[in-house]
This record gives sequence, structure tokens and C-alpha cells, in this order.
Amino acid sequence: MAKNIILNVEKRNTFGKKNRSLRRNGITPVHVYGLKSDSLSLQANERDLISVLKSAGRTTPVSIKTKDGEETITIVREVDRHAVSGNIQHVDFLRVDINEEVESPVPVILINQDKAPGTAGGAGVVTQGTFEITVRAKPFDMPSELEADCSVLVDLDAAILSSDIILGDGVSLSSSSDDRIAWIQPPRVVVDEPTVSEEGTTEEGDESAEDSTESDEQQASTSEES
Repeated sequence: MAKNIILNVEKRNTFGKKNRSLRRNGITPVHVYGLKSDSLSLQANERDLISVLKSAGRTTPVSIKTKDGEETITIVREVDRHAVSGNIQHVDFLRVDINEEVESPVPVILINQDKAPGTAGGAGVVTQGTFEITVRAKPFDMPSELEADCSVLVDLDAAILSSDIILGDGVSLSSSSDDRIAWIQPPRVVVDEPTVSEEGTTEEGDESAEDSTESDEQQASTSEES
């Protein structure tokens, strides 16, 4: 069960370019929509909002609570950031029904990389190819992250697929079951190239030229003796 995260907000009466004055005063515009209800234009303290986003990510439900006591269960849908500073400009929250399943991408992290048998003796390194998978679950059953256990990577032919990830009760996979999460990547083979001299010929070419010269001299000497 996901933890209950609360964001206290106030109703917003400024829009468009006037929102710049809010941001200068440490206030961030937010928007709540969904479930066929009227959208809400709200505002939140910037520090409180940053803390909530760090805790909730894009999977954990957020309870939006206004001063009049109205509370709405949501999930983070979009975070708009400034192209240069990276500061949060606006956040969209989607209303959800706690009794209905929602679909969301969930991060996948690797564990036990140092215990993967396929890496023994420098045979290769663990490589991650897919960093999130999409699952379905009720809002408070949605996992914040999923784990891929690398101890099953026994050799270069082994791989962890999205279907191998343990999702937990009430959670089902929505994205492809064949997505490769992790595998053992063999080490790169470095091929030594012949060095090139200042004259533009390889050292091997120089040796061949010397051998050819010596052969010509021997032939000339043999002709004179004859």
C-alpha cells in the first residue's frame, strides 16, 4: 500500500503571464483535472511542492487538499520546468478513483549486480537496457519502483525480461513482456592496428621492402659469379 502524501493548496486567480509574479514569491501554479469533473486552477508553496514531487514521483497518489477541506486523490501527470534554470513552472495532477486501476510507467532498478555469475573472471558486465516498465494497479497499490535481481544472469545467453519482474499483489504488466531489462555484455575486443611510419608505409611494409632488396642483391651476386 502506497503512503498517503498530502499537498496543501489554495485556489488561484492569476493566469498566463501574471503567474510570473507568483513564482517570484515562491508560489507555483498547479492544475487538477480528470474523472469528468471540472478542472481546478490552484497554487502551492514551491518548497512544499518540490518535497511532494520527490516523495511521490509519478506513481504514488497525492492528496490535494484545499483550505476549505476539499480533498482530491491524484497522481502526478506532468511537470513543466524552465528550459534554462530547470525550475518548476507548473504541475498537472490527474484525479484518480482509488477503486479503479490506472496505468503508469514504473522505474526498474538493478540489484545484486556484483552477484551475477556471468560476470565471473571478467567475462562481462551487467548492462541495463530498459529503465521503466508500464503496469496497471489501483492508485494505492501502484509500486514506486521495481527490482530486477541480477543474480540470475548465469552466462552471456541469460537475460532478465520484463515478464521476469516480480510485480506484487494487485499489479499487472501493461507494456511488452519481452522487453529486455538486463543482460551480461561481453568485454570489447581491442585489435592492434599496424603503426604507420612518417613515410606513410607500415612497419610490416618496410620489413618486406628490406627483404626484397636483400633478395635482389643476392640474385645479382649469383649472376656475376655465373
